[in-house]
Amino acid sequence: MRLLQFVDRTATGPRHLGLVDADEILDLTQNGGPTSIHELYYGLGGDQDGFEAALQRAIDAASGNRRLGLADLLAASQTDDLHLDVPVSGPDENPHALRVWLAGVTHEDSAKLREIEAKQATGDAVNVYEAKYRECAAGGRPELFSKGEPETVVGHNRAITRPADTERLVPETELISVYALNAAGQVERIGYTGGNDATDNGIEATNPLNLPQAKNWSGACASMGPLFVAASAYDDADVTVSCEILRDGQRVGFKEGKTGQANLNMPDGLLHMERMLFRRLPLEPGQLQVLYWATPIVFAESDLADGLQAGDLVRMTFSGGIGTLDNTIVSLPQTDQLRLLEG
Repeated sequence: MRLLQFVDRTATGPRHLGLVDADEILDLTQNGGPTSIHELYYGLGGDQDGFEAALQRAIDAASGNRRLGLADLLAASQTDDLHLDVPVSGPDENPHALRVWLAGVTHEDSAKLREIEAKQATGDAVNVYEAKYRECAAGGRPELFSKGEPETVVGHNRAITRPADTERLVPETELISVYALNAAGQVERIGYTGGNDATDNGIEATNPLNLPQAKNWSGACASMGPLFVAASAYDDADVTVSCEILRDGQRVGFKEGKTGQANLNMPDGLLHMERMLFRRLPLEPGQLQVLYWATPIVFAESDLADGLQAGDLVRMTFSGGIGTLDNTIVSLPQTDQLRLLEG
C-alpha cells in the first residue's frame, strides 16, 4: 500500500492523508479520518495492533470519500490550493515528534569517491572515509548524524536552499526507512520513502569535521518523497535509484545506482544501523523516526564541477513504487544579523 500526505487549503483542516489507488488518491481524512501517518499510527491504534490494521480501518471508513488525481497532485506547486506535503511528519503542534537521522559511507563506491575528493581538497591522504567503511563492514559503528530540525526537510516540488557561502552543493539520493514505537515498547519499521540529503561537499571534503555544517542550514537542507510505501509492500533488498540534474531545461548531470539491503556494507544489513541508532537514541511514545541510508551515487567534481546552483532542478527516482522526487535549488536569503557584532 502506498500513501501520501497533502495539503488542501480549501478544506477546514488543511492536512490530509491519501491512499494511492492506481492513478487516483482516496482521501482518508475527509469526514473525520486521520490527517497524517503519525495520526494513523498513534491515533487509530496502529501502536496497539499494527500499522496495517490501522490503515485498513481508515480505508474502510473512507470508502465513500472523494478521490483525486495522482498526476494532478504530483504536478502541483506549493502555491496551489492542493499540493503534496512531506510523506511523513510530526503533528503541527509538535513537529519534533519526527526525528530525522542519516547514515554515511554505507556503499562502497561512495566511500571511495569521498576519499578521493578529500585527498584532492587537502593534498593529504585523509583515509577517514575508507577507514569508516571498513570499520562498518567489520561490524563496527556506522556514520550516523542528524539533520536536527524537521522543518528543514521538505517534500516533492519544494525548494532546497543554497547558502551564500556554499563551496560545492551536491545531491545525495537515498532510500529512507520509517519507524514508530508500539504500545509494547518495540520499534516497528512501518514503511519506506526516498530522499535527498543535500550536502556542501566542498567544505566536507576540505575537513570531515565540517560535516555538521555541510549537512545543516536554514530554509531546506533535505527533502523526502514523493510517496510512502508500507513495509509489507516494499522489497528493500535491491533498490534502483537515479539522480538527474537539469539546468535551464538541459541535463547537466545524471547517475544511476543500486541501494537496498543487498548493497549495504555491514553485517545484518539495515538491522546493524538500527541497532546502533536505537540503542543510543531510543524512540519515545508518540515519535516517528526516519533514517536515510546514505547514497550509492556521488557527483564528483569531474561530474559537476560547480555543484548545484540556484535554478537547478534535481530529479530523483526510486524503484518499488516510491516514485520521482523533484526539488529546485534556490538561494538562501541573506540577513544583516551580524551588523551589531561586526561593528
